[in-house]
Amino acid sequence: MSSRANGRWSVRAWISAAIATIVVSGSVNAADLAPVYKAAPAVAAPVAYSWTGFYLGGNVGVIWNDTRADPLSFTTTGVDFSGRQAVGQFPSFNVRDTAFTGGAQAGYNFQFGSNWVAGIEADINYSGLKKTDTRVFPVTPFIGGGFIDANTESATQKLGWLGTVRGRLGFTTLNNRLLAFATAGLAYGQVDDSIYTIGVPNGAGPFLISASSSSVRVGWTAGGGLEYAFASNWRAKVEYLYYDLGRRNLTLDYAPIPGDANNTITYKFHNNGNLVRVGLNYNF
Repeated sequence: MSSRANGRWSVRAWISAAIATIVVSGSVNAADLAPVYKAAPAVAAPVAYSWTGFYLGGNVGVIWNDTRADPLSFTTTGVDFSGRQAVGQFPSFNVRDTAFTGGAQAGYNFQFGSNWVAGIEADINYSGLKKTDTRVFPVTPFIGGGFIDANTESATQKLGWLGTVRGRLGFTTLNNRLLAFATAGLAYGQVDDSIYTIGVPNGAGPFLISASSSSVRVGWTAGGGLEYAFASNWRAKVEYLYYDLGRRNLTLDYAPIPGDANNTITYKFHNNGNLVRVGLNYNF
């Protein structure tokens, strides 16, 4: 009995040891098969758009002025000029106009302090501004007797082209792609101002008296706008500018007319206006 018992115990011990070995081995294998989690690689942050660099582009828009030619002063040796002014002659002329403008621009931007952009821009634009205001005055009875002679008076102003050289300063938003800017600087343009009168003063004539000036006028400009970088090298913009090319005085001298040797009248022309335009720039 003792030997059988010992045999059974040996078998049981061997089976128990084998089961324990299998269990331990299975646990180890299960641990080896457990998934290992690793941190995902860091994604590089997108590079913000940079405004630094040279650019070249074109623009189209609308230009308008709200200008006039005003009688500034006159000299007279008699009552003729005073009388004509009393009945409405020598008026202020309305030479305001609205027209198309278009041209090209070039510039350079420098970005600093993450969101600030400073730069300089030069442009040259065609202008279609040209306006003539003509007044026709019939023979008019003069207070106290007599008549004011029939007369036609006319004033014209034309802006053939306009150029600017401006500084720009702006701030970017929308991941550095939208620039809001202010701008100011030099303005210059080809301005033609003219005035004339034609009639039969003092019963003689007809006579034509005129004065004109055509030259490049220099002044100043200021405004602002928005520019958006919609692609890596392309930007679209919209801007407003006010320009002022100063004043010009033109004097009508009636010396050729008998009896009006010392009669003159001076008109002051205002040369200022506004423009709104859209443009497209390519950044190099």
